[in-house]
Amino acid sequence: MVQKAHLLFKYAGIFCLLLVFTCCQQTNNKKNGAIKSSIFLIKDTVPTDTILLTTENLKLVNGVFYLGGKVYSGYLKETYAINKVKGVYGFFKGMQHGKSISFYSNGVLRDVRMYQQNKSFGKHTGYWENGNKKFEYHYLNDKREGSSKQWYENGEAYAFLNYKDDREDGMQKAWRQNGKPYINYEVKDGFRYGLQKSNLCYTLVDEKLKNK
Repeated sequence: MVQKAHLLFKYAGIFCLLLVFTCCQQTNNKKNGAIKSSIFLIKDTVPTDTILLTTENLKLVNGVFYLGGKVYSGYLKETYAINKVKGVYGFFKGMQHGKSISFYSNGVLRDVRMYQQNKSFGKHTGYWENGNKKFEYHYLNDKREGSSKQWYENGEAYAFLNYKDDREDGMQKAWRQNGKPYINYEVKDGFRYGLQKSNLCYTLVDEKLKNK
């Protein structure tokens, strides 16, 4: 798993370059009040230095990590046991930044998330322990923005929702495990139009932490 984590971060730089390129392309295509893609850019590069989250002189003060009294930039690695990686999280100037990756205790990938200065930013993707996708959320400055999708453990769709500035906006759909529609309505200007049988079985979590 250590090798797996290293391989994932080997391509982190390529991922960031692709992210910047994609966002620049989107800037020319977004219209009618859509989000300006430039705000999705992760501008600062996280150094490749990696230390354990349990390092003795690593301190967390008011949401900022310090190493030996200086703000820390690099990756923090968390482990279940020796050589068994739980997660590797990027930090820049003491704040969670860039890519963070976590794993189940059996080594299966759990999620991949992006942050900018301690705030959820961009796409967060999670997986069930069997490898099926669990969720795909999009964030802008710690708020849900755009599509938020969830799947049951067997791979069937659970909820496909849409948000603007952390509020429902546009089509909202959800299905029971038997495939029957659970909700199917559209939100316009704060009003719902369509099927609203009941609340969701469980709500979207705003995943404030950050991989624990």
